[in-house]
Amino acid sequence: MLTTENRERCFCNDQFDVTDCSVQGIYKTEDVIKHDPFSLVCPRLLPGWSTDLRMEQMVRYPIEEVELERLEMAIDTNPSSRKAFILGHGLWNDLEIDKSKAWMDAVIKVIDSKLRLRMRLRTLRQGRNMPILLMTPNAAGEKKSDEFLVTQGNKALVRFERSMAREAARQRIDHLGTWNMSIQANLYDGVHMDMRGNLLKAMMVVNWLNLLEG
Repeated sequence: MLTTENRERCFCNDQFDVTDCSVQGIYKTEDVIKHDPFSLVCPRLLPGWSTDLRMEQMVRYPIEEVELERLEMAIDTNPSSRKAFILGHGLWNDLEIDKSKAWMDAVIKVIDSKLRLRMRLRTLRQGRNMPILLMTPNAAGEKKSDEFLVTQGNKALVRFERSMAREAARQRIDHLGTWNMSIQANLYDGVHMDMRGNLLKAMMVVNWLNLLEG
């Protein structure tokens, strides 16, 4: 339960401190719609607003069928609306590259089955990618638990980022590595950055969205 003391401390720059503040975390759009639908910042029903922002959490492979079905149902097939997908990869599988490639392939297949993006690429100019961005994990900090230094330490993170960048290029999607931008960041538990670090990530994503062609 989020106490009054934590509510005051888990604010602004410190709200991503998962040790004490994770109780106020939001992990998928479905939870917001279920528990507090009127708190959505950008619902499609808002007059003059045309953006539908959704967030799904799929942190295992094989991905559960219900999660894939929920993703498929969330994709609007209206050809007149622009769409973009951000795949944020965390540490859920200890950076096992083969499992991560299979996970990414499964997600992209669902997206492509609804929107036929690969088919559209054949008619577009050479070198253009699908409007999908893969974000790989940020750097590890000094408070990272020793038991994870081999599987999730900075050496493993750098190798993972480079391998997934190559896989993203093969899949014709974009990749955003976050290791370099976060190596000197404030990491509460050696994993999670503060608000400033996460705002920088968000700005990078917004810049990517701005570069997408119609």
